Amino acid sequence: MKNSLLCIILLFTVGELSGFPVRVSLYDSRKVNSVVISSWDGPLAVSSDEGFRYVIAQGQAIYATLRDSAIWLSDEHRELGTFKRLTVQGIDSLSVVRLRPVAPQLEARNYEELIIITVDINRIRLINEIDKELYIAGVIEAESGQGHTAEFYKAKAIICRTYLYGNTNRHQAEGFHLCDEVHCQAYKGQRQNLNPILSAVRATQDIIITHPADSTPILAVYHSNCGGETESSQNVWQSAMPYLVSITDPYCTSSPNARWQRTISLNEWTSYLTRNDYNTNSNANLNFQTSRRAQNYRAGNITIPLRKIRTDWQLRSTFFSLSVEGENVVFRGRGYGHGVGLCQEGAMEMGRRGFNYEDIIKFYYKNVNLTKKESLN
Repeated sequence: MKNSLLCIILLFTVGELSGFPVRVSLYDSRKVNSVVISSWDGPLAVSSDEGFRYVIAQGQAIYATLRDSAIWLSDEHRELGTFKRLTVQGIDSLSVVRLRPVAPQLEARNYEELIIITVDINRIRLINEIDKELYIAGVIEAESGQGHTAEFYKAKAIICRTYLYGNTNRHQAEGFHLCDEVHCQAYKGQRQNLNPILSAVRATQDIIITHPADSTPILAVYHSNCGGETESSQNVWQSAMPYLVSITDPYCTSSPNARWQRTISLNEWTSYLTRNDYNTNSNANLNFQTSRRAQNYRAGNITIPLRKIRTDWQLRSTFFSLSVEGENVVFRGRGYGHGVGLCQEGAMEMGRRGFNYEDIIKFYYKNVNLTKKESLN
């Protein structure tokens, strides 16, 4: 019954997205209290539910600041009023909204379509309401950058779309679908020339990755580099998913993030072990060598999960060996990220070698289908 209910929820979510834009919370983790709003290209229309209307011309700006649980709005010359909710959008199809938070000071970003500004707890909530395919293109640019092959971008478009469809209820209680952080998918709006990415998104329009058993979206996770071997889902999230299993990946091993190294003092390491109940009188061998992914570090009387070591020492991955060298401890690691699902740098290399997007997807996600969303409605 539980699985049937989950299936119904996911099917409804996919159907909902086919007719509505995506709502993305911007600068989500930073609690913006003041933002400068300007036009990057073409005039913008600002409006409120109370009938307020204002036009931001090219080269002009307005300022939205949280004050007394309301949005205080002004231009360069005067106060324009206080509001609970505002919308900003281009007057023509070429107009782009530019946001530059000033409290705190954050990077300026450009966004297409509609910006919704509301009052939240101790912050201004900024939401980009945007066509889902334009959102997917923005995610790909933020996560993967420019200059890659069309087949890689097609694979990434399908993966990002699948993640979107499977996670649209993640922030439902807060009034939006997803945030712009890696907690969901990184999204920074319109940054560069997205034409190659948009072409790939449109070439794969409506295609998602599904379970063969019930045609629901898979958990389409990805990471930067697996170091030559991906990780099984149960070793990271304690939930075994048959399509997220460990595989040997020969395509990423010469990529920039394939190898890393970190050195700390032996005193730092033994102090850390002591805090984790290590008996310093055991004279145990502290070295740890592995050529395959492992789950735990063992020394003397203790066992520490590699996931905990990675978090505590902010390491790039859990795929590492450790050796005592004089007064130092040296971590020699592989990969970058949790290691589950698609390895981005491996997929990029597969694209360069002539593999198509279906080859790429089915190399990293086992026994899955590629499905047009209409078949799920």
